[in-house]
Amino acid sequence: MNLLTGERADELLGELGYEHWRPGQKEAVEAALEGRDSLIVMPTGGGKSLCYQLPGLASEDLTIVVSPLIALMRDQWLRLTAAGKPVTMISSGMDEGAAWAALEEVRSGEARIVYCAPERFGSNVFLEALAQRRIDLIAVDEAHCVSEWGHDFRPDYLRLPQIADRLGRPTVMACTATATKPVAAEIAHRFGMRDPLQVRSGFDRPNLSFDVVPLEGTGSKARRQAVLEAGLGDPGSRPAIVYCGTRKDTDEVAATLREAGFGAQPYHAGMEAEQRSAVQQRFMSGETEVIVATNAFGMGVDKADVRSVWHMTIPTSVEAYYQEAGRAGRDGLPSRAVLLAMKADLGRLVRFNEQRAGDPEMAIAHERGWRAYRAIKEFIYSERCRRRSLLDHFGDRAAGAPLERCCDVCDAQAWLPDPETIAIRRPKRAGSAAPAPDLSAGDAPLFEALKAWRLRAAAGKPAYTVANNRTLAAIAALRPGDPGALIEVSGVGPSFISKFAPEVLAIVAEHPAALAPAA
Repeated sequence: MNLLTGERADELLGELGYEHWRPGQKEAVEAALEGRDSLIVMPTGGGKSLCYQLPGLASEDLTIVVSPLIALMRDQWLRLTAAGKPVTMISSGMDEGAAWAALEEVRSGEARIVYCAPERFGSNVFLEALAQRRIDLIAVDEAHCVSEWGHDFRPDYLRLPQIADRLGRPTVMACTATATKPVAAEIAHRFGMRDPLQVRSGFDRPNLSFDVVPLEGTGSKARRQAVLEAGLGDPGSRPAIVYCGTRKDTDEVAATLREAGFGAQPYHAGMEAEQRSAVQQRFMSGETEVIVATNAFGMGVDKADVRSVWHMTIPTSVEAYYQEAGRAGRDGLPSRAVLLAMKADLGRLVRFNEQRAGDPEMAIAHERGWRAYRAIKEFIYSERCRRRSLLDHFGDRAAGAPLERCCDVCDAQAWLPDPETIAIRRPKRAGSAAPAPDLSAGDAPLFEALKAWRLRAAAGKPAYTVANNRTLAAIAALRPGDPGALIEVSGVGPSFISKFAPEVLAIVAEHPAALAPAA
């Protein structure tokens, strides 16, 4: 790889849309350009992807980026190709023509970066395409997956060191957001790294605040949902990601949020790939404000303005929690992570670990699971500062430096309501929707004015995404005079109030009710 002058490096940095280097990035880029292996440990949102993108684009040789999730590959590929960069990707689910075109871009030298999953190296056709190129960098994203002591070990990753040798042992850059020091050491050992550059930027996310809300006893599930709805009712908490433990919970929580007036959509592996892609795109564009997802969503999805991340179930480890919480506030603005921890979830984790006890092949996973269980339980029920607990877990001894609020332990004055006293909204049963009110002749002009407004507010999207006819008819009949009265209308929720209340109330005020004729 040719060395890159500092001036050219800064120029490429600007071409990718960045103005400044983040801590550790320039050192990682220079190491790759010099042919030196590196281990990059940066928190989610810390800028790991730039560390391999920039040297990959700087050379005419090929950089291979290995990633476990299609969402991560697609997001980066779309962004770089939109900027006119010579990048391609090969993934499952691509049609035969697209996959063949991508392989040809690799063979011909047109592509300087190719994104792929670790399973792709089992394809002889792919390996033959790679054999046509000189490979100068293999970047392994989510590199903790190679460690049997990591929180997300994947057997397919174990073959990557042998693949690197087969490809002539190019420079290796291993990137992760959640590696403790022992896990990082195992990663370096497995890849046979000699004197690698180790970039271990601080784990603190100063702009994030952390809240843990323990819930237990009768009614805890309903109280958990009520706290979530109260939190999302603040416009400053949206866009938001809500993580659930199962596909069933994901669908139920999303449906309940929609019933409460939020534009929420589910995302999980049980959906068709096209559905998931459409949901992700609507979220990225801002059309959908709340995504309710399993942990299949988020890795590599670079939406900078996520204002809050909510966990509706206890994650399997502190690493998984911090990685998912780190989806919030990637633009550096104040954001929050809230863990709604039902005690029953701990029983689920216990049962999961006990199931591994009788399987000798799961011995390491069994021990890792119990270690992770103890760590997440301590994080939830400890009275220590949440930020300090997280930094200690990752071996970061630096003092936390919150931009604004720190956590529920250090500053309990959150706007989150007390789950023991919160009013619970009872979900409506199927078929129980309020009937559309009969409109009088005097209400008709207001109803038509509201429909005209809805068309403008939809801005080319389907009208029902703003409000349906039943809701507009109810507004026309009831003529609310303030937000408190407006939110009582069936179909109006906090999201509608925050977006449309001033406009709707103004229209209502412009159409006073007709006086009844004198007797």
